[in-house]
Amino acid sequence: MHGGFAEVTDPRRDGERRARHRARAATGPDEDVAGELERSATRARARAGLAAAAAFLERAATLTRPGPPDGALAKFPASAIEVAQQLLTVAEAGPLEEHLLARVDLLRAHLTFVTSRGGDAPLLLVRAAGQLASTDPGLARETYLDALSATVFAGHLASPGGGALDVARAASTAPQPLDVPRSPDLLLSGLAANFTDGYAAEVPPLRQALASFGEGMSADEELRWLWLITEAVLHLWDDGRWETLSARYVHLARTAGALSELPLALSTRAYMLLFTGDLATATSLTDERRAVADATGGNIAPYSAMALAAFRGSRAEALALIESTGKDVTLRGESIGAAVATWANAVLHNGLGEYPEAMAAAHAALR
Repeated sequence: MHGGFAEVTDPRRDGERRARHRARAATGPDEDVAGELERSATRARARAGLAAAAAFLERAATLTRPGPPDGALAKFPASAIEVAQQLLTVAEAGPLEEHLLARVDLLRAHLTFVTSRGGDAPLLLVRAAGQLASTDPGLARETYLDALSATVFAGHLASPGGGALDVARAASTAPQPLDVPRSPDLLLSGLAANFTDGYAAEVPPLRQALASFGEGMSADEELRWLWLITEAVLHLWDDGRWETLSARYVHLARTAGALSELPLALSTRAYMLLFTGDLATATSLTDERRAVADATGGNIAPYSAMALAAFRGSRAEALALIESTGKDVTLRGESIGAAVATWANAVLHNGLGEYPEAMAAAHAALR
């Protein structure tokens, strides 16, 4: 029946419906149908967001023989973690060509980063970037930038070889862009230079990256790099752009339905609002972040919740969050979470007039 429906459905006018019928009619692995589902996933993502695309890719994975199509790994929406794990299982079930092995390693590295943001992710991403350098220089540069992002979370808890300086040195060897450097290229150069050559070396490329951010970029590409570009804003003490970009980050994450990205976007925006004194809106965003994390099973540390409780002087709530977060992030190798917890402890005690305790916590946060 579904085969008949597929035959009479115009692929140009209703390609997604045709792909669904062909998939339901398939009785076993079928690379042609899997390929059509992948193409439909791209259209569905543009029309209805990441969740819609993930449904097509999930079915494509079940119809693919060991060794998945290259496109499935390249275009996979990172928010659909269960589907990514299925694709990884299929990929590892059979022999793969060298360029696909690199894509599989890349998917594994991204999954590690999305699910834990811990100490193993930077090294996995650097290794994947090195494998991609000869076959896909552009993707290699993007992966080095992802690795630098991962080092921000892992800090001193990164696995050996995955520390910030190690990653920056590896990133500095990335293939150079063939055309005029775009904002992500400049972002990569600036952040790597910060660790290898010092703050003064990172400022010019980061300023250029900020000035050109969004030019020639799709909404998906903007969303991918918005957290890291807001980090660059903080390096440059550019509060105006922090306000603008943090709002853009939340807007794009909501619009795309990027549920793995939305908690971080909400937390980033809430932090900016805390420093402007808008605790009411920061509270609303923090509540939304908690709801999204609970619904998706995400385990990103409650950065904004800790800071909000500390700014309010809510001793019991703040100390409970600081203690639980400090233990959790240390176990999974997320150094930034421990640092933020210690900083929140300093803010709390300072607001309560407990200055010796605040000073001790501030010194601990800087270590």
